[in-house]
Amino acid sequence: MYYQVTLKVPKEKVEIVEDFLYSHISQGWETVEKDSGYLFNIFFKENTSELILLEKFLARHLDIEVSYKILEEKNWAELWKANFKPLEVGKKFIIIPPWEKYRVDKEKIVILIEPAQAFGTGHHPTTQMMLENIEIFVEEIIQKNFKNLKILDLGCGTGILGIACVKLLKNCKVYAIDIDEEALKACKYNATLNRVKSKIHIQKNVPKKKFHLILANIGYKELKSLAETIKTLSQKETHLFLSGILNEDVKNIIRIYKNRGFKVIKKQREKEWSFLWMVL
Repeated sequence: MYYQVTLKVPKEKVEIVEDFLYSHISQGWETVEKDSGYLFNIFFKENTSELILLEKFLARHLDIEVSYKILEEKNWAELWKANFKPLEVGKKFIIIPPWEKYRVDKEKIVILIEPAQAFGTGHHPTTQMMLENIEIFVEEIIQKNFKNLKILDLGCGTGILGIACVKLLKNCKVYAIDIDEEALKACKYNATLNRVKSKIHIQKNVPKKKFHLILANIGYKELKSLAETIKTLSQKETHLFLSGILNEDVKNIIRIYKNRGFKVIKKQREKEWSFLWMVL
C-alpha cells in the first residue's frame, strides 16, 4: 500500500519544510504554489521510516495542514509512470522515460531518464530552466570562448544536466557529484542508458579542479553553505548556474555570491522558482 501525503504550508514555513524534505525524503516531491502558501505532495510506501520522520516533524509544526490519500499497489506503477511523459525542453531537448515509445526528429537531442529515487526528471521548473540555459550557453558562449570544457554538476541527482552537456558538446569533461548513494546509482544508470557513462565522472567527492561551468540545482540552504567551495572551484570567467531557489530567496543568494566576486548576467523565474546565471 502507498500513501500520498499533502502538506498545506504557509509561505513563512516553506524554507523550513524544504530543508526537512531535502534532508530526509529520498523519493522527491511536487510543489504547487497557492495564493495562501504552498502544497507539497509526497509519496510513500506503507511503514517507511521516512513517513515516521515526517509525522514527527509535523508534530512540531501544527500550523502545517496535512492530508493522506491511500493508493492501491496495483495502481501505483501506472500512477507513478503517468507523471513522467515525454517532455520537450528548449529548442533541442526531449526527455523520455525508458518505458515510452516516442518518435523524434533527427535534429532533437534525446535524453532518457529513469527517475528512480533521485531528483531531476526534467519536469520540475528548476531543471527546465537549467536545461534551457545550458543550451543558450553552448550556442552563445561556448563556441567563442572555451575549448576542452570542464563542467561540474553539483548535486547531480538523476544526472540529467551532465548528460545534456555531454550530448550537446563533443569536447567536454563532466564531473557529476552527489552525496546521496541513490542519486549516484541513478546517475550511473541513466548515463549508461544514454551511452555516455565513459564521458561522465560520477563520484561522491568534489574534485580539486577549476571548472569553466558549474551547475548547482540544489536548493537555498545548500547554495548558502557551498558558496565558498564553489568559489574555490571557479576561475576567471567561470559561469555559474544556480537554481532550486524560491523567488523570495534570490536577493540573499545574489548577495552571498556577489561578496565572492560573482556578477549576475541573467535572472529567470518560473512559477515560484528562480534561476541565476552568474560569472566570476
